[in-house]
Amino acid sequence: MRDRSRMTTGVMVYPIDAEKINAEIATSDWELEENEVATCRDGEGIIRYGDDVYWLDTEGVIVTQPIDEDNPIKLDIYTHKDKGKGAKSVSMFPKWQITLHGDTLETYISDEGVPLEGFVRRFGDRLESNFWGIVEFLRDIKLMDEEE
Repeated sequence: MRDRSRMTTGVMVYPIDAEKINAEIATSDWELEENEVATCRDGEGIIRYGDDVYWLDTEGVIVTQPIDEDNPIKLDIYTHKDKGKGAKSVSMFPKWQITLHGDTLETYISDEGVPLEGFVRRFGDRLESNFWGIVEFLRDIKLMDEEE
């Protein structure tokens, strides 16, 4: 049986800056109800390999086709409504979606990378399995060396 402890991968993930996207959403002309705010979820990032960019999230889910004009990142935008007295409601389904690729994507990418093994959350078998699935994919595309 394989040792499932995480290894140092040497692969950096560059987070998508949700705060920057949310600041732009706040100034958009999207129609919102009173006390309603639109936001994208935090926790998305990219891995660069040569000219290719791969999208993943902190759950360890990766899109194995490079991001391009035909296969962009589509971030869901949800709304939150302040109901007063500390109560708020969150939309169950996204209200909008924004599309990122090329220069649009680069505008929202953090300059500071996070090691893959620290980017993917740790909690339970599913997340560990997702992490190791990313490692196997990165080995398949030759971004990482095979195990010795």
